[in-house]
Amino acid sequence: MTQLESIKSQNKKYAESFKDGDLSIPPSKKIAVLSCMDARLNVNELLGLGIGEAHIIRNAGGIATDDAIRSLIISHELLGTEEFIVINHTDCGMLTFSDEDLQKKISEKYKSNASGIVFHTFDNLEENVKR
Repeated sequence: MTQLESIKSQNKKYAESFKDGDLSIPPSKKIAVLSCMDARLNVNELLGLGIGEAHIIRNAGGIATDDAIRSLIISHELLGTEEFIVINHTDCGMLTFSDEDLQKKISEKYKSNASGIVFHTFDNLEENVKR
């Protein structure tokens, strides 16, 4: 079984037993979280949150990109969140390369100019959290 087949099978089981459709669309704890997409982080578990309690927005590095900010604005203005939590973490992969490194790799691999792509890498975790 491929990974996709396994995921589709699990999704089917989940959908068949899904019982939380009656929860309200706005998160009950009025919290929005911006976190790194690191697969080792279970954001709901590390914050003690259950389904329907918070909006969880994830991207590489937990960066307040335009798209993350768009989601946070919608969460706040239309869905009533009152608190934002930003989670960065030690041993983040974003500390291991630069925008230029990845731009070069992509440009060479795909024979395309990737110099305009901004990956929002950082070399100092503490400073990144303050941004």
